[in-house]
Amino acid sequence: MFMIQFLIIIFLLLLFSSLVVFLFKKFDRDLKIASFFIVPLVVFSLGFVFRLTAETSMVDLGFFFTDFSELFVSVLFASCLILGQIKYWKVK
Repeated sequence: MFMIQFLIIIFLLLLFSSLVVFLFKKFDRDLKIASFFIVPLVVFSLGFVFRLTAETSMVDLGFFFTDFSELFVSVLFASCLILGQIKYWKVK
């Protein structure tokens, strides 16, 4: 059962990562920016795989990874909002 869950997680990770890369290529953006969106996906997926194991220390590490990736996305979003506002008000 673990192997099936692992393969589904890997498949979804590759699907979402390829969609992010495709989106950034379509809009002619640098792929370095896409890595800011792919890294949380990888960390979250790795954490979720750890949470599926039976070993308690790995489950704890999995919870840390999933919580950390959510925190990273929240901080990244807030930073983009703040930097966007700074750039907007400098232009005006």
